[in-house]
Amino acid sequence: MARYVTGLDAVLQRITRELMAVKGRTYIGMMEAMKFLEEQMDTVNPVVPISNKKNKVHMRETWFIQGNNHPTNPIVFAGYTADYAPIVHENVTAVNWTRAGSGPKWLQIHYDRDRRDMFLIVAANARVSRTRAGSAAKTSGTVFTHISKRTNQRNVEF
Repeated sequence: MARYVTGLDAVLQRITRELMAVKGRTYIGMMEAMKFLEEQMDTVNPVVPISNKKNKVHMRETWFIQGNNHPTNPIVFAGYTADYAPIVHENVTAVNWTRAGSGPKWLQIHYDRDRRDMFLIVAANARVSRTRAGSAAKTSGTVFTHISKRTNQRNVEF
């Protein structure tokens, strides 16, 4: 039974690890990226399957996105509250899916397909770290003093 669970968990851990590695990431950017992934899983094949034919509950309704808007280390994570989600996600031998366009490994397929767009969303909302003007000018002036002499005293700034 444990081998069924590892696939979905591995994808969720990879999403978290890769988004957390982005320097200057913001809570807003990470939330927007996860919402983008959620929207793609619900509208582009393979879509999230319906959990039960009888009550027509989408597994998507059990999807959650949570986070901590810490100023220096924002964290966002997502997953499914349905305990059977990993088994359904990894069920590659199933023939009849409960929703047209749904299929196995929908989260993994969408993350692999949409990873670049997610990183662009995070990057578009990232903070740009700036050094203080005094420290940058001092470093540039001391390290690159000889360059201005070779450039015939042109105004070269770094």
